[in-house]
Amino acid sequence: MEASVDAGAPGRLARLCTAGIRFPRLVVVGWLVAAAAVTLGLPSLPSVVERSSAAFLPEDAPTLTALHDMDEAFGSGRTESFAYIVFRNENGLSAADTLAYRDLVRTLGANQERVSEVQHFVGNKDARRHLVSKDGQAAYLVAGLTSGIGSPDSEQDIHWLRERVADLSVPRGSSAYVTGDPAMITDLTTEVNEASVRITVVSGLLLVIILLIIYRRVTTVLVSLVSIGVALACARGVLAWAGMQGMSLSTYTDAFVTAIVLGAGTDYCVFLISRFREAYGRGVDALPAVEEAATRVGPALVASAGTVILAAICLGFTKLAIFSTTGPPMAICVAVTVAVSLTFTPALMVWFGPRIGPARTPAPTSAWSRVGRLVARRPVRVLVAGTAVLVVLAAFLPTMVISYDQRNSQPPDTPSNKGLAVLEDHFPRNETLPDYLLLESTHDMRNSKDLAVLNEVSRAVAKVDGVSSVRSITQPAGEPLEPASIARQLKRLATGLGRASDGLEEGQPDLERLSSGSAQLADAISRVADGAGRAQGGADRLANGTSDLANGLGRATEGTRDAAHGARQLQTGAAALATGIQTAHDQVTVVVSSIGLIVQALDRDLLCTADPICRRSREGLADIHRGMKDELLPGLQEAANGANLIARKQGSLADGLNDLASGLRQAERGADRITEGQRLLRTRLGQMADGTSQIAENAEAFAPGIKDLIRQTKELAQNLETSESYLRTVNRQADTPEAGGFYLPASALDDQRFAYARSVFLSPDGRVARIQVTGDSDPLSPDGLRRFEESQAAAENALNRTRLEGATVSGTGAAGLGADLNRYLYEDAKLVLAAVLLIVLLLLIIALRSLAAPLYLLASVALSCAAALGLTTLVFQGILGHDIQFAVPVITFVLLVAVGADYNILLMSRMRENGTTLTRGAVAEAVTLTGPVITSAGIIFASTFIALLTSPVVTLVETGFAVAAGLLLDTFVVRSLIVPACAALLEDHNWWPARQIRNPGLKGTQIRKASSA
Repeated sequence: MEASVDAGAPGRLARLCTAGIRFPRLVVVGWLVAAAAVTLGLPSLPSVVERSSAAFLPEDAPTLTALHDMDEAFGSGRTESFAYIVFRNENGLSAADTLAYRDLVRTLGANQERVSEVQHFVGNKDARRHLVSKDGQAAYLVAGLTSGIGSPDSEQDIHWLRERVADLSVPRGSSAYVTGDPAMITDLTTEVNEASVRITVVSGLLLVIILLIIYRRVTTVLVSLVSIGVALACARGVLAWAGMQGMSLSTYTDAFVTAIVLGAGTDYCVFLISRFREAYGRGVDALPAVEEAATRVGPALVASAGTVILAAICLGFTKLAIFSTTGPPMAICVAVTVAVSLTFTPALMVWFGPRIGPARTPAPTSAWSRVGRLVARRPVRVLVAGTAVLVVLAAFLPTMVISYDQRNSQPPDTPSNKGLAVLEDHFPRNETLPDYLLLESTHDMRNSKDLAVLNEVSRAVAKVDGVSSVRSITQPAGEPLEPASIARQLKRLATGLGRASDGLEEGQPDLERLSSGSAQLADAISRVADGAGRAQGGADRLANGTSDLANGLGRATEGTRDAAHGARQLQTGAAALATGIQTAHDQVTVVVSSIGLIVQALDRDLLCTADPICRRSREGLADIHRGMKDELLPGLQEAANGANLIARKQGSLADGLNDLASGLRQAERGADRITEGQRLLRTRLGQMADGTSQIAENAEAFAPGIKDLIRQTKELAQNLETSESYLRTVNRQADTPEAGGFYLPASALDDQRFAYARSVFLSPDGRVARIQVTGDSDPLSPDGLRRFEESQAAAENALNRTRLEGATVSGTGAAGLGADLNRYLYEDAKLVLAAVLLIVLLLLIIALRSLAAPLYLLASVALSCAAALGLTTLVFQGILGHDIQFAVPVITFVLLVAVGADYNILLMSRMRENGTTLTRGAVAEAVTLTGPVITSAGIIFASTFIALLTSPVVTLVETGFAVAAGLLLDTFVVRSLIVPACAALLEDHNWWPARQIRNPGLKGTQIRKASSA
């Protein structure tokens, strides 16, 4: 006797599921027309996907924001992505290759709508060093595109670029490729679309084979295949229409839609047909048997589909496009599929019911009967054994390494991968996949202090583990600017001071001779002064003795000769004095000039200003320089001039005395003239005496000054030696990786040799600095992501307590893309994990009207998912050596949890049909009756995902393996062992807190009686 349909919402839903059976022809024709209409009247799903696919990352992703900021500062302000066009000639790039390169540059530059900028080496020698390989066999240019990565416009731009490259007249032996992130996503889309047809064909063949094995009736297989075909056609048509209305679709939409519709549609058909065959085998007529199948299975199918639909909708709230554009289409497809299954399939069953045939009554010796009895007798052992299998496989899950590399997700022979291979063969590793750090300041950084800070940031980033090269405004070639090194500047200054010290030491003997000469000079001047005094006394006697002139002409003549001889001696001494003083003046001038140069050099040196020893030495040297320049040199020059004057005048005196001697012989004729001459002689001799006395005093003072100069010069030489030693010590300490001494004047940026570096690494207004970071590992590998995060952190730390502490640091580039993917993946995963588990739990509670059973059912599903991902990690990562693509865990989780809940609902609903009474015998019976059905459904669903293994896209392959493995674990471990064991242990408590009402029905383990009732 059949139990009546439960009242309430499940009962009303059951009656709705049978409504279409009353008009089977109308239902069948209606669905067939709808399938034909959407197939013929709408564009194909792949073509719609190409026009409605979403960008790879959200618009506000940090990497994209930094890219926009960088483009605003250094580019056109319209760049959304970059593509690389690579040229290669294994015989060396020829003139024809260069001509083709130039033609492409002109073509790209002329299309401002698609291409925002072109980075090339035409007319730029500095750029040529970076864009042409050292072996001369390869070159590339960078095209900035106005379309975002993964958008429909991006795919069109890549196709356009490849057409332009194909139109080039390249010589024989040359090849050109378009690569980069947008090209890789485009190639991935192409591969997925091309694989969809193959996946559909393989899935269909597997379904036919499995259905024939299960049912062994062509009619039964045709009912399933026609239902699935209608569901697939309608689902793809609805998605195509939704895409045309603005719904974003994913690259993977077509492949996943095919697998979901084929798997879910076949499962729904299997459940309906199996329940129909069961009732038909008990003698129920075809139409009532279809009604019973729809009534009993319909609510469970709706609940099962609801779990998949709601779980897929959760993906629509994620930030990554691969999830947000895959989930809603999956929900639409499942909704269409369950609608077809609950209306079209029962209508076909009404027509072909008798040809479908009855099900065989399970024999007590069948495999599932034995499994049911084993679970009923040994629930604890079965539970432990089944759980142990899942736990062992789940243990590999923590070792999973997530990959964000789209290159490894597609075959190596795609155009983008070929282009990347050329770049890796001819250019340093990762040179074309660098990361960029942007430092944005509120003020102009084109000054020596901010440049020094930027240099410290570059050095800090260079110390990050895994960084192989850092280029910036302070090290545009990847190495620090040697002329800007303070260590180098200190070394040069120390060398100059050392030479000055050596020069002072070499001049020491001259100063000693100058001191000795000054003493001799003072003695000579003293003798001249004495001679002048005696001459003046003689003149006095001549003046007083004019009255005795006539009596002493002989003596006067002799005295006059002596006076003439003394005057000649005085003239000679004065001339020698003038020569000595002038020589001293010239030597001191040389010393003063040398000291002046040293003072000037030290005045310009900032480090000397900062060093107390050097500063005091400089001040003392400056005092000596001023004293010698302002006092000593003028005094020496004046003394030399005075001595020359004396020499000239004493020559005239000697001539006068000779004339006097002649005049004495004419005394009688010139007595009056003799008197006047003697007076003049007396006056001049007095002046000479006074002048020579003053010169003698000055000469005596000059000698101690020279001695002081010698002493101070020695002290200066010692101080210069000390300063030289100090500067060389500072040089050794500054010229180390830890010190980072750097000084670059802002004026250096105006140097023409700095033009290229200035345009690449510093914005025109000086407010944005760009640092290019190249790593020694793949930027999208885990090491690359770690390096990117640590580089950004190192740059931020280097700005602390500097003039640029308030500057913002952002990053972009290949590793930045991976870092954003990693960040959004974990955010999305947490959202999906919590939402899906909560939704599935609520649906299980509603479907089973219980709290106890849903809890362990959800736990078993989660453990099964973890085991499937662990097995995937073991196979692909541990055995095959491929990291797990980032989209695989989330999509696998959603599908396995949702589909696993399907099977849980179907199994537990069968147990719930007898009300709240549940014994171990009833559990064994449910396992016996549903085991073949759920096993068949699991194998069928798994086969649709096994078809994904034929795809060349690694993401599809790994997803297909993970989902198929999870479905098989659900089928043979969770649904066959773990869940029945838990139910057998709890018995009636499975339906807690429902009231325990014992219905007269199956009791104990009387499986045979239950089967024939």
